[in-house]
Amino acid sequence: MIEESVVRETEVSGSGLLRPNREDARQPVAPRSRKAGNAAFIPKCIADKKYTLAAAALVTALIIAVIALAVKKPDSCLPCPPPVDAACPDDWVGYRGKCYYISEDERNWTSSEKFCSSTGASLTVIDTKRDLDFLVNFTHTYHYWIGLSRETGQAWRWPNGTEFENQFEVRGEGNCAYIDRKGLSSSRCTTPNNFLCSQEDACARRKKQTTARRNAL
Repeated sequence: MIEESVVRETEVSGSGLLRPNREDARQPVAPRSRKAGNAAFIPKCIADKKYTLAAAALVTALIIAVIALAVKKPDSCLPCPPPVDAACPDDWVGYRGKCYYISEDERNWTSSEKFCSSTGASLTVIDTKRDLDFLVNFTHTYHYWIGLSRETGQAWRWPNGTEFENQFEVRGEGNCAYIDRKGLSSSRCTTPNNFLCSQEDACARRKKQTTARRNAL
């Protein structure tokens, strides 16, 4: 009986029909196709996130740029693109919102003023000590008519009729003023001298026009 039992057990074992272990049967087998699908999905997801972050960064940068331009303080005077709208004409010198023409020929005071008027300017008006010092540097040993004149016994006036405020000393007893390396002097208006014309530069004129339009509103 014992041998028969052993033989049966051997036959069953040899047939390969032994039942699997219960613990092994309980363990689920993961489908291979799902693993392969996850492996392909993960890189695509990462790539999509990169594109999304890049787009968000670009939009943020554009918004910041727009805000910066909106709050930027406007320039008091826009740049003047040469040569169409240059600040000063050719052969004129620009300084502190004015353009100066320094003549090489000599004329009397009246003829000098007429020449300046023909260019849209006038004989030079000097507003500050700083402007006076700047012009003195151009005089050297020459005398240059400026826009200051007077009737005998009357006050000095500029070409536009504004009365001179005596902020500078005018030497001499003449009725027309000129500038030299020492400052301001005067002589007879018929004396031939070089002369200085001046006018506002393009930026100063544009600023004045803008202010006038705003005040008119």
